[in-house]
Amino acid sequence: MYYWSQNANKIDLEEELVCIEKVNEVYIGTAYFSNKGLRILNDIVKKNSLKKDSVNVYISNEFSQDKPHELLAELCKIAQVKIFFNHTFHPKVYLLKGSTNKVVFGSSNFTEGGFLKNIEFDSIEEVNGEKLNEIERFFKYCDFHSTMVTDDVIKYYRDNQDEIEALKQAQKKLRKKIKGYVHQDDAMDPDDYEIDDYYFVFSDYETFFNRNAQRNDMDIRERRKIVQDKILAIHNNIYSKIKKLGVSCHWNRNHVTSLINPCVYNKGRVGWLGIRYGKTKKEIDIVNQWLDVNEKDEVKGFQKHGCLQFCIVPSGFEINLFLAVRHDAIDRAYVQEKMQQLGPKITTEISKLQGYGMTWEIYNDVTGEHHSFDIDNQNPEEFCKFLKKYDADGCESYLRLFYPADDEALLDIDSISNEVVNYMTILKPLYDTMVWRPKV
Repeated sequence: MYYWSQNANKIDLEEELVCIEKVNEVYIGTAYFSNKGLRILNDIVKKNSLKKDSVNVYISNEFSQDKPHELLAELCKIAQVKIFFNHTFHPKVYLLKGSTNKVVFGSSNFTEGGFLKNIEFDSIEEVNGEKLNEIERFFKYCDFHSTMVTDDVIKYYRDNQDEIEALKQAQKKLRKKIKGYVHQDDAMDPDDYEIDDYYFVFSDYETFFNRNAQRNDMDIRERRKIVQDKILAIHNNIYSKIKKLGVSCHWNRNHVTSLINPCVYNKGRVGWLGIRYGKTKKEIDIVNQWLDVNEKDEVKGFQKHGCLQFCIVPSGFEINLFLAVRHDAIDRAYVQEKMQQLGPKITTEISKLQGYGMTWEIYNDVTGEHHSFDIDNQNPEEFCKFLKKYDADGCESYLRLFYPADDEALLDIDSISNEVVNYMTILKPLYDTMVWRPKV
């Protein structure tokens, strides 16, 4: 069996190792080792109640640039660790002996990149007899040519941490420059945030980068589906509370999230993914009854109406009050027509939102024109003038509460759910003021 990408050939390399039953010996030979590798090895050790002398790890002297002294200290708690100081050590071979003897060898280092992010090529085999003996001879060879990690070795890496960090930053800068040919518009770099343990990880955000927005191949569809499942899990976690606010998700289960494939409705681009909560189907059907036949196809969509929304975007996560899509937005027309009547109430509600870090964005993607109202720092009395001046057909118009990818509120599904419910509750009075809802 061969592995090269979890999305492409549906093999989970981590699971291939962790699922082996009754493991009694582990041998890891890898050029690079990371905290992800430590977590995988920890799972294997705990599952099989392995003693330290049954776990053998062989690594290169450049195994990590991410505080290697700390990684070594943790690794030495569960394994006998040996480093190659006199030879270049470049294999990636993992042998687990148990109810079955399994070996993985190829290009994957014992890192997150090797096990999840990169395109690799590995062979996964059950081995016995002479094949097993040959692999064991390789690890005996490793044992002879490597140096046992001691407190002195750990101290050596700790004493050189400043130089290691400087090298890491220099290589990071160089990688970014080289990748710039196709990555220059990326919203973030893999090294910008330490979010491997967060609910949304770098690959989730990368899925919506500009370079991926128009793709429609199998790999990107799989990645969008992974994010969609995470978004739906949040929805399922909060919807009973959201419904109590008097708003609903789309009535068609297939359209609860925004679209995950490029098509005419999203202008052939998938640059974000989220869920809207707004008017019920009965309310929208009432609106449609008053329209000409030619208009119904344009406006019957849920997206033409104002909504509360949460979504993942290339640079982070947002909670929104979305008033208007580009064209034929029902509630933009309502606000503009009733501005004199609604203005005082809108101003009052905007003033209540000061201190939360919210902005109101108006953007025309055809002309590139962009206007922003800083709710914290601008006079609420000026907000309706701002809307009247800039919010016109052809523009998206929405309130934005933005979270960078490493915000602690995004750590897990519960923290995200609490944040969404809390701020949608806070935004609901402004939504009620700006959105026209017919009686049903």
